[in-house]
Amino acid sequence: MKVKIVIIGLLSVFASSSLLLVPPAHPEQEKSISERIVEILKERGILKEEEYEVLKQLVEKEKEEKTTTPKVTFKRGFAVETPDENFKLRLSGRLHTDFKAYRSSHPGNSTFYVRRARLCMEGTLYKYFDFRVESEFGKGTSGRLNDGYLNVRYFPQFQLQMGQYKQPFSLEELTSDNWIDFVERSLANNLVPSRDVGVMLHGDLFQGVINYGMGFCNGYRINQSQDTDDHKDVVGRMVLSPFLRWDNTFLKDLHFAGSFTYGKQESDEDEWWNKGEFQTAAGTRFLEFDDDVLHDGTRSRYGTELSWFLGPFSIKGEWMTLRMDDLWSEGEKEDFSADAGYVSLSYFLTGERQPFKKGIVQGVVPRKDFDPHKKTWGAWQLVARYGFLDAESGIFKKGFADSERYTDRAEAYTLGVNWYLNDMVRMMFNYVRTEFDEDILYRNEHIDSEDVFLGRVQLVW
Repeated sequence: MKVKIVIIGLLSVFASSSLLLVPPAHPEQEKSISERIVEILKERGILKEEEYEVLKQLVEKEKEEKTTTPKVTFKRGFAVETPDENFKLRLSGRLHTDFKAYRSSHPGNSTFYVRRARLCMEGTLYKYFDFRVESEFGKGTSGRLNDGYLNVRYFPQFQLQMGQYKQPFSLEELTSDNWIDFVERSLANNLVPSRDVGVMLHGDLFQGVINYGMGFCNGYRINQSQDTDDHKDVVGRMVLSPFLRWDNTFLKDLHFAGSFTYGKQESDEDEWWNKGEFQTAAGTRFLEFDDDVLHDGTRSRYGTELSWFLGPFSIKGEWMTLRMDDLWSEGEKEDFSADAGYVSLSYFLTGERQPFKKGIVQGVVPRKDFDPHKKTWGAWQLVARYGFLDAESGIFKKGFADSERYTDRAEAYTLGVNWYLNDMVRMMFNYVRTEFDEDILYRNEHIDSEDVFLGRVQLVW
């Protein structure tokens, strides 16, 4: 047997060159290279009939092994999949190591900390069932569930997702923190629902011209065994890319979106509720309801988005509003509202372009990875952002919040630079100045603004 294998190896070059003289096979009759080599050797009389049958069996066995042996790959995570791609398993994670440094006049402490440390397992079963389970170990936690859901996609246009996941609201929130332009999201992010437990119908229509998500969720918070009342929130988002199929590159990547949430909330003295709590990018709380304030009414959010990608340049913006009816405390009732938004600019000095797919911004791959030996320097991105949050001042008049400690309006200005060493490692540097409409009390000192440097080294695998 070994002699026969040696013979076919020595004659492979000759047989392969002979393939050039053989007319191409019909697509339905395509065979592997090994099969064609064995057939040509037999046709030219090099192999005897019994040798041909033995080698043919070996080739068929090799072909069968290739169709049943799982493929192991690595691309931002270790992945295993069957040759038919019906079963997949991927192990990935992220590590965000941060620092923040206040100006000397600020009472806050400068510190290094682990902002995020996550492990994720996701995959596909029987071709149409996708799952994802992700745990968070950053921020000093011992571990908590971030994502845990099943997605059924027999039809890409109408997929059904169930479990705990980010609700379809806000471009900035839905874009992974691995790929947001800034170390922290804007002031407007204080108003978004983020993760919740529920069910959602979503997908792309008209070859990606429309992306949508519509569903129901508890409207409570993550990692809870059950809701505290029978009411549920309805949540929806639609992204419109009207020029996506145009050849006009100037308008091709212009996207508009709108989103909303609506539901009723009930709470009493013994229940935790989703009350107002607003903070800066550095984590300074500038507005919070008193502990005895409860909510027994409707809550609605509305948001609009615009994003435009022009080669290495992009502009993104959102405006959103929050309405909460019937807050009450000690017999007093008051409605509450808040508006927030941001506008951000981004430019890649090295010419990269941010991908936008399925309604969110995707990860950037540098044209050339950082390698000082080859004198290549990765991707460099300049970013700038203005954001604001404007809350209803009536909560101070009713005594629902402490006017001596908090303010009803904040504005933030951010400048930054991002360095992508490769598609898995990124360094980020931000300077953020936040100005408060009225002085706030922070660590027993009154401050009217906050100046802070934020930095991050992140690894995504």
